[in-house]
Amino acid sequence: MDAHGSGPIRIGVSACLLGQEVRFDGGHKRNDFLTGTLGDFVEFVAVCPEVDIGLGIPRESLRLVRDDNGALRMVANKSGADLTETMNAYAERRAAALEREDLSGYVLKKDSPSCGMERVRIYGRAGMPVRDGRGLFAEALIRRLANLPVEEEGRLNDPNLRENFIERVFAYHRMRALFATRWTAGALVAFHTAHKLTLMAHSARAYAELGRLVADSKRNRACRAARALLGGVHDGAEETGDASAPRQRDAAYRRLSARPLR
Repeated sequence: MDAHGSGPIRIGVSACLLGQEVRFDGGHKRNDFLTGTLGDFVEFVAVCPEVDIGLGIPRESLRLVRDDNGALRMVANKSGADLTETMNAYAERRAAALEREDLSGYVLKKDSPSCGMERVRIYGRAGMPVRDGRGLFAEALIRRLANLPVEEEGRLNDPNLRENFIERVFAYHRMRALFATRWTAGALVAFHTAHKLTLMAHSARAYAELGRLVADSKRNRACRAARALLGGVHDGAEETGDASAPRQRDAAYRRLSARPLR
């Protein structure tokens, strides 16, 4: 990625949504918007956690179960095999690897016990399941890449949510490009100005808060350290000479990220 954000926009995606036959029944869930529209503008990084942990195609279906101690488990529907630890260990490793993939967004498969972003069924020992869960891989991904624009394909059927996601992806990509360079206060001001109307359309308060941070960029060490976090090259403590740099850096990143566009 260069300073103008002209490198490829890379988006992580559940592999079945691209038409890969990796689902438990040997099928796929090809999404026409992703493959027929968005795919012309981005580069996809396909992931199937269940195949990656060694499960076959086809395979026994999985579900999330709340055990007697309140812990969330991933179990096979018929055999009852518990795959929780295997999936959690994989999810942590894969999320860490994806952090180095220069992603600008991620699209997850809805309802999946591994990839569902929200309202995934959680079963108890008895009774009807409740829809308040999140897939184990999705949980690790969102926790590790907390500022990455993430959606699931079902929500992309809503035109407003789809537009919001695409807007966040492109803004996040441009912001990463800015901080991947030896950026200046002037470049930061220009970036902020270029996104003024977009930010104000979502939150005038957030725009004002970001404006104060940008105006203080020459003196704000956390703002300087944001480049270290986004570029993954320098250590924030070295750049600022301050033991509190990691905390400042994380705060700056959250405020400078695309989150106001959510």
